[in-house]
Amino acid sequence: MAPLIHQPSLLNRIARVLLCLVFVNAVIGKLTGFAGVAGAIAAKGLPLAPVLLVAAMVLMAVGSALVISGWRARLGVVLLLLFLIPTTLIFHGDVADKMERIQLFKNLAIIGGLLLVADQDSRG
Repeated sequence: MAPLIHQPSLLNRIARVLLCLVFVNAVIGKLTGFAGVAGAIAAKGLPLAPVLLVAAMVLMAVGSALVISGWRARLGVVLLLLFLIPTTLIFHGDVADKMERIQLFKNLAIIGGLLLVADQDSRG
């Protein structure tokens, strides 16, 4: 008898796509505005800004693909968190600034969603 393979529900698949849209959109924005984003990274005092930016885009693209596809989704979550947590701390830590506070809480909500994906995949 063949082992049962857990198939995610349609709702689950839609949720994963929606959760990752922010990363897919960010990759596109970073590609089209590479020099400006690299400049913003360098302005924070981080070395090798173009290299860090390429690494961020790879983490977001590969992580999103894994989460959306459901194949190795937990690895995808880890990749997205490796991008999102330092980005949140470095770029959105000024809670006195209303716009940065909004970005901080948006990122915390996304982190929560990614943790739910990781938890769900551990049960699958």
